Amino acid sequence: MRRKLAHAGRVGAAAGVVPATLKAMAGLGAHVADCEALLGPAVCGACYEVPAAMRDEVEAALPGSAARTRRGTPGLDLRAGLRAQLVEAGV
Repeated sequence: MRRKLAHAGRVGAAAGVVPATLKAMAGLGAHVADCEALLGPAVCGACYEVPAAMRDEVEAALPGSAARTRRGTPGLDLRAGLRAQLVEAGV
C-alpha cells in the first residue's frame, strides 16, 4: 500500500521534513529500510535560480542541494538534497 506522507518545498526541505517524517514513522513501528520514497515533480537544479546566499543557506541544511543553473547562476536541486537525506537514512 502506498500513501502520500509528506510534502516539502524549499523551506520545509531545509527545515528537515524528511528526517522528521522518517523519525515519526519509525516511532509508529515502520522499518525505514522497508520504505520507498517518490520524489515528485519539482523544478530542476538547472532551472531553479536563487540568490547565492539562499543557495548556501539551503545547502547547509540540506547537503547536496546546491546547484548551478544552465546560465551559470546559483541554483537549487531540492530532489538531489532530499535523495541524499533518504539514502543517508537508509531508505
